[in-house]
Amino acid sequence: MTFMCKKVGIYASIMLVCLAVFAACRPKADAASDFRAKLAQLDWGEDTCYVYGHKTPDVDAVTSALAYAKLMRSLGYNCVAKVSSPINRETQYIAQRLGFALPELKTSVQPGTRLIITDHSEYPQCVDGAKEAIILQKIDHHTDGDILDADVPLVRREMVGSTNTIVYDCYKLLGVPIDDEAAKIILAGIVSDTHNLSKSNTIKADSIAWEALATQLRLLDQMAGISKAMIEASYNYDGMTDTEIFLSDYKDYEVDNHLYGIGNITVMQNQVEDMINRMLAVMPEVMARKGNQMLFGLIDVMIPNPDFNNAAKPYVKRGSYFIYYGEGAQRIAEATVGQSIREGVTYSPRNLSRKTHIVPPITQQLK
Repeated sequence: MTFMCKKVGIYASIMLVCLAVFAACRPKADAASDFRAKLAQLDWGEDTCYVYGHKTPDVDAVTSALAYAKLMRSLGYNCVAKVSSPINRETQYIAQRLGFALPELKTSVQPGTRLIITDHSEYPQCVDGAKEAIILQKIDHHTDGDILDADVPLVRREMVGSTNTIVYDCYKLLGVPIDDEAAKIILAGIVSDTHNLSKSNTIKADSIAWEALATQLRLLDQMAGISKAMIEASYNYDGMTDTEIFLSDYKDYEVDNHLYGIGNITVMQNQVEDMINRMLAVMPEVMARKGNQMLFGLIDVMIPNPDFNNAAKPYVKRGSYFIYYGEGAQRIAEATVGQSIREGVTYSPRNLSRKTHIVPPITQQLK
């Protein structure tokens, strides 16, 4: 009798474990089914659906569009990644280093074109013609912009370090294998946007994806060197005009009919004063060209990491300058960062992020 009770108890324990595993798997299975159902219900039309990151695309914008278009094609949807403006040097470097093809340039789309947008949520950052296009999906890691979540049929927007982390999760959720080509593309975006997991907005999901992809590609012991070379490529401005430098990592914004733009560049400490003066001098020309009411520039200062043993983080930020131009720009800049240290220039000893520390307070002031 005792033996039988023990045997029943063992079977009961096994059943409880199985039920627990089944229950744990159901939410993921339900989420995958829901995702696939939503995709199937989209108005795909008959023509190609283009996948775009934001204008003046960084690595995350380009690679998230590439990887997500590849995911959609694997599910049977006719999607192709494009870029709306030229690709920067960091993106060119990592594509050549890892060996993947970059999207072709397509600067505008016709009315009714189907679009998927990644790494942005603002019409001013979209490919020209986006307002007359049909936006089917938004994959983004910024706060909601004037392309509202509520106005897009399918949205995956999470506050992670890189849009590619969301793309990675989409592959995993849908059970689509990440081949080496996709792994290279996704990893490049995560490394760039998180500075190899060193930026303050990096979360656990970024680290999990980074480790899995670097392991798959057998690159774990090379990631520090790859990241260092990417950072150096990102602030290599040799041969560029000052206008090109200002626009190398630039985004437009619109808040209640207020149009403004923010450039973001990185320089070493001994280049700061010269770069500030050059960017202030070129801002009137850039603002006239863009048609904005105000213009801002975030200039990040980098120094070699004093911790020479930290190979994964070869450079660290040493504060940020925030420069401004245009009517009302001084009030906005000082309310956002602090008192001007000279005309057109504010400074913060803390390391500022355009996404986290600049855009939200400016948006709040302009509303």
